[in-house]
Amino acid sequence: MHTHTPRSSRSALPRQSPRTRDRLGKELPKVLFISCTESRLAPQRFVAHPDQIYEVRNIGNIVLPYNPRIVSGDIATIEYTLTLPNLSDVVISGHSGCTAVAALLAQKSVSSCMRRWLFVGNSRAASREAVGARIGAVLDAEACERAARAHLLTQLANLAGYPGLESGRRGGDLRLRALFHSSETGTTDIYSPRDNSFVPLTHQVAGAAR
Repeated sequence: MHTHTPRSSRSALPRQSPRTRDRLGKELPKVLFISCTESRLAPQRFVAHPDQIYEVRNIGNIVLPYNPRIVSGDIATIEYTLTLPNLSDVVISGHSGCTAVAALLAQKSVSSCMRRWLFVGNSRAASREAVGARIGAVLDAEACERAARAHLLTQLANLAGYPGLESGRRGGDLRLRALFHSSETGTTDIYSPRDNSFVPLTHQVAGAAR
């Protein structure tokens, strides 16, 4: 019996052009981008060539502290990507209105699995300190955003402990960045270690943009 493939099935995935296939076969990723699973936080927005990204996405944009004895897909992916010769940028990105941070602040109930996952990020103390004496009360959006930024910087510190990252940075050929996206305004800030503050992002951050 002859069957017909539905039109929707035939066109479900975009076709790759010969140029795209050729690039995928020749170029290695230049950017490791770690972010939350938030749908509005698309890594492709920040680089010129999305096909040059290695992505790690999980709820809360958590970076587990490096431990080679732990079986973790995230640790293995980060460790492997840091060995790639073309890697020029490591970016971690967080956002306002994060469910994970709300759970850290006891503003939202989550499952036991989620609570255990948040624990390994080591950011509960920093997030709560960011809102000070107001912890325990209902927090406004500004307080929650301060906590989310503190959470992001804790993950940045976790990331800095991975082998190969410090040596790459000392050589000047690997940049470590932290981005914070405001879901309310649609704007993105980048962390400035020199000023210990977030400043507006005015251009693409990744080496793939050059």
